[in-house]
Amino acid sequence: MTTNSARSAFLRSYHLPAILVHYPRLVRAMQGIAMLSGIEAAACIRDFKAGQRWGSEAVNRYGGTHKVATDAWKHRRAIGPHLGDAA
Repeated sequence: MTTNSARSAFLRSYHLPAILVHYPRLVRAMQGIAMLSGIEAAACIRDFKAGQRWGSEAVNRYGGTHKVATDAWKHRRAIGPHLGDAA
């Protein structure tokens, strides 16, 4: 097994509830951006980290795992608190 395929197999074995716990803000951003359920968002994160371009039907309609992940990350950064802002 090559290093790349071993990494993909490892990442595909992630349990979706663990992803939901470790990436709550990114999951919420994906739910808002692409209208995904929590499990679909977690599966998209898993597939994206495994290097897969396509995921569930909802992810594919939006443009693939990379587009969903990057748009959610940008959205999360745009609405999140910035360093130096007054509290």
